[in-house]
Amino acid sequence: MAEMSKKEIMAFLMQGTLTGKLATVKKDGSPHLVPIWLIVDDKNDKSNIVFTTSSTSVKAKNIQRDNRVCICVDDQISPFSFVTIYRVAKIHHCDQNELFKWATKIAERYMGKSIADVYGKRNSTEGEVLVIIKPTKIIAEKDIAGWD
Repeated sequence: MAEMSKKEIMAFLMQGTLTGKLATVKKDGSPHLVPIWLIVDDKNDKSNIVFTTSSTSVKAKNIQRDNRVCICVDDQISPFSFVTIYRVAKIHHCDQNELFKWATKIAERYMGKSIADVYGKRNSTEGEVLVIIKPTKIIAEKDIAGWD
């Protein structure tokens, strides 16, 4: 097992269609864990995690009340690797065009370029929001099952 470099972390987070597992804090203090589609917005060397969700979803309500989150992205192929990100999340109520832009970028990653617009439209309708996570702590390990 070895730690990933920053470059390896960014490449891993955008590898294929790996989903993130987002943990938020419920009202009673217990965890809420759900898979999400995400992308890394690495403009200005910030490397923010971006996803969309309904403003009425459990995760959005949890973030509005308590913005502490954790995301884990892992692969299922030996020798196995993972990235876990800790931080606070911020919900952005964007105009339709901005939300569509992000929703389409995310959809292209998971559904392909040919139907990204269709999913972008579906995931940028009234009531959808953009969530941005600016990582402060990252734990990233590669080759977990390796023999080194």
